[in-house]
Amino acid sequence: MTAAAAFAQGSEPHHAVPSGAAADERHARMRQAGAALPAIRFRDVVKVYGSGAAAFTALHGANLDIADNEFFTLLGPSGSGKTTLLRLLAGFEAVTSGEIHLFGAEIRDLPAERRPVNTVFQHYALFPHLTLAQNVAFGLKRLRQPAAQISARVAEMLALVHMEHLAERLPGQLSGGQQQRVALARALAPAPKVLLLDEPLSALDLKLRQAMREELQRLQRETGITFVFVTHDQDEALSMSDRIAVLSEGRIQQIGTPDDLYNRPHNRFVADFIGDTNLLEVTVLEADAGGARVRLSGGVDLPALTGAPVVPGSRASISVRPENVIVTEPGTGKLRAHLTGRSFLGASSLLTLALDDGSQITARRDNRLGRYPDTAAGAEVGIDFAPGALTVLAS
Repeated sequence: MTAAAAFAQGSEPHHAVPSGAAADERHARMRQAGAALPAIRFRDVVKVYGSGAAAFTALHGANLDIADNEFFTLLGPSGSGKTTLLRLLAGFEAVTSGEIHLFGAEIRDLPAERRPVNTVFQHYALFPHLTLAQNVAFGLKRLRQPAAQISARVAEMLALVHMEHLAERLPGQLSGGQQQRVALARALAPAPKVLLLDEPLSALDLKLRQAMREELQRLQRETGITFVFVTHDQDEALSMSDRIAVLSEGRIQQIGTPDDLYNRPHNRFVADFIGDTNLLEVTVLEADAGGARVRLSGGVDLPALTGAPVVPGSRASISVRPENVIVTEPGTGKLRAHLTGRSFLGASSLLTLALDDGSQITARRDNRLGRYPDTAAGAEVGIDFAPGALTVLAS
């Protein structure tokens, strides 16, 4: 079962499928050549669309390594360049400059149908005249797998996406969300070595999205497939990924584990884009490799960690997550504030607080009965922070 052949049948039916033996040999050579290298490597990759005055740079010198058997996510808002990176890797777009390596081999000029990857896009690309089972089986038949093995694999994949009861229906009889689930099942069926996924869960309802996240993680772990997943959904990225690259305006802002990105963002964009946060302006008093000491506008000095290098004497921002803001009794804590609003969120509440310097800060607290007194709007409270909760951001 080859990744190159699987790619050709997984999402673009018009692509030719290379012979199994040839694809196996090519993939083996690539794996052997790149045994000590990342599965995927981007080096100074630039992508420009158009020319002259109409030229638009979608990627600015992207550098990125993705390990073999890694669940890696490209995360960013619309137009950030994440799908462009995916399409360059798949071979659907040409690189303007730079290099792309797959298992140690430079693939910049390798046609899409010869790359050992499989791709699932937001569109479905199902064969309209074939049943769901036949769609999922199509690539496996092209790979000349035994009939019994094909039948078992088709049943397994349709069950994975909760579509086994519709196996004999045609794609035109399905909703958009159902078609996307079948497209995902077809791409996963050959168990490719690299799977590229461009927001494949976007058409699914919330409960099914959550179930599919767990199934995708399980499949990735058990099969050893390298997943490159594109999404704008932060919860999706944080819950599924080994590592994440955050993109904005064609530039990679930060690469790290979900914990790194959430708790140690490098800059304001990453801090603000990943979850909820408070951003407060400070002056950096001292800084070294271990952290910094900063001063708020009200004259309060606080210790902080550093997400990126900062310069003593400079103005900067600190990030602190709402769950790390501790509301205390009046006259206690590091800061004084007044409660200006409360949003009930079920298991937790979000409190809006005004500091003495006029800035606002939000605190998240759980709603366990009896744990907190009911504080009226306008009441004075103290503010403290959990240890290690403050991160100084690069400008």
